[in-house]
Amino acid sequence: MYMIEAIDVTKKFGSLTVFENLNVNVSKGEVLVIIGPSGSGKSTFLRCLNHLEIANEGQIIIEGEKLEEKNKELVRKVTTKMGMVFQNFNLFPHMTALENVMEAPRTVKKENKEEVKKKAERLLKKVGLEDKMDYYPSKLSGGQKQRVAIARALAMEPDIMLFDEPTSALDPELVGEVLNVMKELASEGMTMVVVTHEMGFAKDVADRVIFMDGGKIVEEGVPEQIFTFPTQDRTKEFLKKVI
Repeated sequence: MYMIEAIDVTKKFGSLTVFENLNVNVSKGEVLVIIGPSGSGKSTFLRCLNHLEIANEGQIIIEGEKLEEKNKELVRKVTTKMGMVFQNFNLFPHMTALENVMEAPRTVKKENKEEVKKKAERLLKKVGLEDKMDYYPSKLSGGQKQRVAIARALAMEPDIMLFDEPTSALDPELVGEVLNVMKELASEGMTMVVVTHEMGFAKDVADRVIFMDGGKIVEEGVPEQIFTFPTQDRTKEFLKKVI
């Protein structure tokens, strides 16, 4: 059984087709990295996987459960098993780093406050922020905020992590600290789908890379094949510009 199965998935906004007939599978423990130019449908596809956007056609199956708009309870249950980290950190400004990480397990899963606090402290330590637990987001750097966002997603104990260009809003010198946390998650066997412009990360960490352009999958394969021996002219052209 695949952790994620997208079958003939199409998404439109009015008359604009963002992507069409996408077929993507992700196995347990696999790191799938999606690359491609802006506007190719990468982020929208990621948002369809956890039902932030509703696909117009096709099926999305998460851990054997088919997401259907009419079955809202099932959708809620399934999507709580998926953590998502966005380009912008979306932290609550009036809460400390610790409180941000504690919030979802307390309000969504109704977990015990003391247990949640211990878990949140452990996760902030995991992302290297044990000395920033009581800081408000306004006192944190972009890289620190993004690491809090990753800890917050992990606090829900997800089976799958989705990353939507998690370093694109960061100053270049802060990118590494976020990518290191993601690399550690990958090494621990977390199932991950990552939309990114960080080609070094894709080369080093991905099990498989998909290159998207114009709402279609142009090419996919292991990193060595995509980055060293791409078969499609459009892939070659894109990589020449970004590497």
